Amino acid sequence: MRQHKPDTDGRRWNDDRAVSEVIAFVLVFAIILGSVGILYSTGFQAMDDYQENEQLVNAERAMDALADNFNDVMRYNGVNQRYGELSLRDGTITTSDSGTKLNLSVEIDGTNESIVHKDRFSQYEDDGRLDLGEFTYTANGDRIAYEGGGLVRGDNSEDWSLVRKQPHITCSDDREAAVISLVTISADDRSVQSSSGLGVTMSVENRNSSVYTDDVGSVTITIDDGDTKYNDAWNSTLDTDRGWSNNDNGDNLRRTCTADRVVVTIVEVDLEY
Repeated sequence: MRQHKPDTDGRRWNDDRAVSEVIAFVLVFAIILGSVGILYSTGFQAMDDYQENEQLVNAERAMDALADNFNDVMRYNGVNQRYGELSLRDGTITTSDSGTKLNLSVEIDGTNESIVHKDRFSQYEDDGRLDLGEFTYTANGDRIAYEGGGLVRGDNSEDWSLVRKQPHITCSDDREAAVISLVTISADDRSVQSSSGLGVTMSVENRNSSVYTDDVGSVTITIDDGDTKYNDAWNSTLDTDRGWSNNDNGDNLRRTCTADRVVVTIVEVDLEY
């Protein structure tokens, strides 16, 4: 009788092929799952980052429009109140009568005199300095602040800051004149977080202005280290390219404008919301 030997080589080939197909399926499935996982995590993170950035961009635009509206109280003597609205979108609005502190002094007949030591501006004096107060919008650790009439952007680390709208501070070399107009906030310490809109009313408490022309040599703005959260922004505002001389003393910012005519206007305001 003729014996039939089993085809072990063929069966082994089929088994190897089946194993290879299973491994290939597992690998492909793992790659698909990994790709979906990566896409899910990175995609949602990118979406979150985009939404946070859009929130800050929109808040910055709103704060810019609000600052322009509020600055009417500084530009026009007859304007004593302004109202505006902000969409907070889970951000936080903070007000306070304590913020950046600066020393504003005018050189008269060779002697520097702080303006807060004069009767006209003595009511703004805070330990020999002028306190600008605080009005900020904060979201996700980033901060947009109304600063003396200007607008700055930074974060809670206070490691950096940028100017978004220059305050009304001008040093003119060709005219040998300086014009400094600042808004100081005397609002109560308060914070509000909301997902909806918030109406804010700015009301003038005091307005004073003085023109210095007799024996004037210069005007100097000094901000001591630790007296502002926006050191980079003030460095930019009082930059040498804008007519100021750098007389910094260590970590203290000190900038001087040579001028024979100095105009200073301080408007103290309250904020209600």
